[in-house]
Order: sequence, then C-alpha cells, then structure tokens
Amino acid sequence: MVAPKCVRRPCAVSRRTMANTPVMCTSSSEGPPPVRRSANYQPNVWNYDSMESLATAKHQRNPVDPLSFDKLKFGVRHLLLEEAELLSKLKVIDTLQRLGTAYHFDEEISGMLNSISMARQELADSMDSDVYFMTLLFRLLRQNSSPISPELLLRSLKQDGNGGLKESLQNDMKSLLSLYEASHLAFEGEDLLDEARIFATKALSESLPSMNPHLRSSVRNALAIPLHWTAPRLQTRWFINHYAGDTQADPMMLHFAKLDFNNVQNLHQQELARITRWWRHANLKEKLPFARDRLIECFYFATGVVSEPCLGAAREVVAKTSALIVVLDDIYDIYGTLDELVMFTDAIERWEASASEQLPEYMKAIYFTILNTSNEVAENVLRQDGCDVRFLLKKTWHDLCKAFLLEAKWHYSNYKPTLKEYLDNGWVSVSGPVLLIHAFPMLKMEITPKSIKQFESYPRLIQMVSKIFRLCNDSATHSEELKRGDAPSSIAIYMFENRVKEHDAREAMRDLTMEIWKLVNQDALNNCQYPRSFSNICMNMARISHCIYQGGDGVSTPNDKEKVEIRELFLEPFKVGN
Repeated sequence: MVAPKCVRRPCAVSRRTMANTPVMCTSSSEGPPPVRRSANYQPNVWNYDSMESLATAKHQRNPVDPLSFDKLKFGVRHLLLEEAELLSKLKVIDTLQRLGTAYHFDEEISGMLNSISMARQELADSMDSDVYFMTLLFRLLRQNSSPISPELLLRSLKQDGNGGLKESLQNDMKSLLSLYEASHLAFEGEDLLDEARIFATKALSESLPSMNPHLRSSVRNALAIPLHWTAPRLQTRWFINHYAGDTQADPMMLHFAKLDFNNVQNLHQQELARITRWWRHANLKEKLPFARDRLIECFYFATGVVSEPCLGAAREVVAKTSALIVVLDDIYDIYGTLDELVMFTDAIERWEASASEQLPEYMKAIYFTILNTSNEVAENVLRQDGCDVRFLLKKTWHDLCKAFLLEAKWHYSNYKPTLKEYLDNGWVSVSGPVLLIHAFPMLKMEITPKSIKQFESYPRLIQMVSKIFRLCNDSATHSEELKRGDAPSSIAIYMFENRVKEHDAREAMRDLTMEIWKLVNQDALNNCQYPRSFSNICMNMARISHCIYQGGDGVSTPNDKEKVEIRELFLEPFKVGN
C-alpha cells in the first residue's frame, strides 16, 4: 500500500512518544538534540560468562556412553517395528513424537504411516466405532502429509439419525482429548473438525474437576496450547516429566528419551557458547544501552523455530538475526527520530559500508553488525552451493525497515490504519520473513536460482505464519503498549472499528488465528511445494509464537515461567540412572 501522507510534524522526537513526555523541538540539525525516551525494559538476567563457559569440557555434565545409547536406540526401534497390533503401533509412534525421539526413526515411521494410509478406508470401515483409534490415526496421517479426509471420522463421531456428535463421547475423556488434538490440523472448509473442536473443548473443560491428576495434567496442558501449536522442544521437556508419572510408561522409551534430551542439550550449550561470544564481540549493549539485551531469549525462540538437532547452523543464524531485530525494533520503536529512521532505511537499501556515513554515530554499530552477519551467511552459501543469496537477505532487512518506518509515519501523522492495513504491514514488521529467509539456506536442502526467486515474493506460508506471530505478539503486548501510548495493535484497531470491548476483540483475534492456522496446515501438510525442513520451521515459528507470548511478552519482559523453561531446556539435564 502507499503510505499515508504525513501531516506537519511538530518536532523530531522518538516514535510513539508518551503524552506526558517533555519534548524538545528543533527545526534544524544545528538545534538542541531531541529528547529521547526509554521504555525502561528490565535488564538482561543471564550471566554471559557462564554461557560462554558452557563450551568447556567441565560443563558437559552427564556424558552419555555411545554404546549404551545405541543399545537403547536399537531396543526402541525393535519395539516400534515389532509391535503387531495397529493401535499399539500408532500409540508408540505418538509417544516417540511427544518424547522428542521420533527423529531417530523418521524413515521407519514414514514408511509405516504410508503403508497405513494406503489401507485407510478399510481401517475406517472396520474400526469406525473406535473414536480414539480413528482420531489418532487421522492426526498422525495428516501430520505425515498423507491424504486423509475428516469424512472418515463421520461414522465414529456422529449420532445415527441426526447431525450432532455422539453424546456418549462426553464420558470418554481419552477419545475427547484425541479428538481435540486432531481437530487442530483442520484445513479450510472442514466444518466437522470445527464442530469437533468446540464440542471437545467444552466437554473437557467441564470434566476437569472429576479427572484423575495425571489425566487432568494432560488436558490442562492441551487446553492451554494444543499439541499441534506447541514448540517441539518445550513439548519434549514437559512430556518426559509427564510420561514419567504414567503407570503404563515404557521404561526403555523413557530412559532413551532422557538420554537423548541430555545429548541435544549438550549440543545447544555449544551453540549458546558460540553465539554468546559473537554477541559480546559485537558489543551492542555498550553502544546502544537503551535497547533490550535479549540474546538468550532469542536463542530460546530460535530453538523453537529450528528444533531439529542436526540444523544447528540454521538455529544459530536465527538466534543472531532475532537478537539484532530486537535492538533494531527499539531504535524504530523507542529511540530514533523520524529523520534518522528514514536515513537508516535508505542505508539498508544501499547495503554498503559507505552508506553508514550518513548515519548518526549510535546507528553505525547495528548497521555494520547486520551487514556482516547476513553477508557471512551469503558467503557460506555461495561457497557451499554456488548460489548468491545476498540480494534476498538484503531484501528481507529492507522490507522490515520499511515496515517499521511505515508504522513510525502512522504514529507521527496520527493515522489510524484499518485492520487490513495493519496486518498487511504487521506480518512483515513482526520480522517473520527475515528470520525464515535467513534460515532457509542453512537447512541442508538444495538451493537453486529458482528456489531463491521463489522466496523473493514471500510465499503464502511465510505470510500466514508471520500473521500468527503478529497476532500472538499483539495479544501479549497490547496492554503495556496502550499504557505507553504506542501505536495501536490489532486488538485496539478491532475494538475501534467494531465498537466492542477488549474481551470481544481478543476473542475475534483468536478466531482469526484459528482460520489462519487452517491455511498454514493446507500449505505445509497438503502437497507442500517446499522441502519438509522448511515447512517445519514455518510451522514452528507459529508454534513458538504461541508459547513465548503465552501470559505475557516473553522477549521484553521474560517472566518466571519462561526463565524456568530456558534453564530446563539449556542448563539443567535430566538425572539418569544406569
């Protein structure tokens, strides 16, 4: 869209100035400096010396004996392959996925599900009365991108003679929970799954008080964030603890999961040490003290996006890029004047060292760090794949800065965007495209001029997961931004346009998120035109957005829950016996 024409600007102060902030106006560059404000963000709570030291051998706790690990892995594979009864086989697959160990058996699991998919109609005919079996089958096949229609669930779910769901389902908590989880893999137009989700949510919520503690824990966790919307590594840590309390847990699978978690945690510690050294070398905290220092939270976010252990290079790039975006956001959002923001946006478009000459001194450090970080990625890709992605990476940064700048112009001109205008810009300004495009060349997939060209226009999958990212962010930050007098969020705009209260606006945005997820599911799971590793990181971006913004802004003001999750994911291994 064309940016609205700005009205006469009273002075060159920072964007989103609070109403009671004193303003020093100036009409020339020789006048007094503008008054700048701070959002008073909490300081970094992590010890970077400790993070760097994670790379040393003395910090590698609980080393796993490779022979013992391989023996356990062989035993789990045998359990998976030798299980004859189909429902039991599906339950093993589901448990391995929740425990975070399924990646060791990707080929075996994919082969099994492909074989089952070919016989899905026969299975539906013979097992149509078993709701738990049918919903688990549906979810696992759809996750595997196998063709399956919710119509196969009709006979197991519907009453004879009328259109409602079976009343007997209300007393079958295991089937209801499975139905609830399956319903979140809906495509657009699959009304049966919408009906099933609403029915299951209500029935599970009403039955919570009468459930046994272990089942209640499962249901509460699912109702907070469904399995399909949960970041994989967070789910793994939670489920290992939860599975340990299951009286029917398989001891070998549980032991293997704990060892594997510790192995992956050691890998993450090496990555944390490297990016901490990089961050301290960049020294942006000293040069830009007004900006948030959130490296560890950004690594937490990056681990949510790139969860596969073998993709460490992509994970580190996402963490670095995310940390730079947080600082850049504070420049555009809090500190920079409109004139400075225009200059910085122009400099990013030029993408060369000489462009920094026009910038204020405080902007030069972040400018060069952005260039050096992205150019290093491009040089590695050129060396390994023979393709030049420099223009593509530069374009993502320029588009982000233009989106930031448009929001600044909206603020200065007192312009109130429509919800459509806001979201059309917001899926870019939330930074999703920058992060995903920087990860794309590091995913160990084939890179060609055609694939690079394909990503220049930001395919719908990138746009949709970025919209979910934006809506989750708005849900967490709306109240605080309103207090600061910041530009409106999707919630505030919806309230204004529809003359409704905040509760109704939040409900509408949750409904919109649900509809966007259906498009994400279609693009990622139904004849996806991208490699699986890329569609996975796209879905994972939406998933970690739900998690990091649950109950507050996990980047600006990390809460105790998030700090515990970071320690459990990266610093505290499972205690494992012999």
